[in-house]
Amino acid sequence: MQDPLEDVAAELGETPGFFQLYTPNDRELAESLVRRAEAAGYAGIVVTLDTWTLGWRPRDLQHATFPQMRGECLANYFSDPVFRSRLEKSPEEDLATATITWALTFGDPTLTWDDLAWLRGLTDLPLLLKGICHPDDVRRAKEAGVDAIYCSNHGGRQAASAPALELLPGVVAAAEGMPVLFDSGVRSGVDVVKALALGATAVGVGRPYGWGIAMGGAAGAQHVLQCILAEADLTMGLNGLRTVAELGRDALIRL
Repeated sequence: MQDPLEDVAAELGETPGFFQLYTPNDRELAESLVRRAEAAGYAGIVVTLDTWTLGWRPRDLQHATFPQMRGECLANYFSDPVFRSRLEKSPEEDLATATITWALTFGDPTLTWDDLAWLRGLTDLPLLLKGICHPDDVRRAKEAGVDAIYCSNHGGRQAASAPALELLPGVVAAAEGMPVLFDSGVRSGVDVVKALALGATAVGVGRPYGWGIAMGGAAGAQHVLQCILAEADLTMGLNGLRTVAELGRDALIRL
């Protein structure tokens, strides 16, 4: 992201936004990011669980590209007062050192369930855990006061063989009415309908709108999302369904 979280929040309008926290190993920095998101008006904090370390990414290796290591997409860190206090010179004066400092700070492999109370205590905003795919983890999170579950394999970027959609029903059952968000591999309106039929409260889209932005900027992203919504609407109509509330597992047939 090339813009700090406050600038993004200012453009949301009436659309609720969630701040996704990749918990750094600097706890004071993590708290600062959460406080900033709260002050900026975000509707909830999504704590990402599956990025203790980065996954194996053949495409990135093939193209030898990682924008963060060029100091790009780090606006949230470079604008953070706690992060800047860790630097002898500002990112504007010494981009290389600031970038290395970020790399050494990103992700916390020591994070455990015991830290959930600390995370919960950082904010009164709804707390969502992203990357949960096992019913036992859902129940444990629920007991710890989490407000929603985000079932995801990070779009296959972290663990490509984790079949998130197939794991969704078990996650929904264990949630027992707690909201369950879902993403990973959503490429069409049909995928959205499938996830909703399996019990997802909301469905996230990742790469498709990124492709739209690459091809046509904001208008490209809008076009992609309109196509996905139109296909979802058409798919439901062809199956005699008028509303999302009518969707259930009986709408799906596994051969």
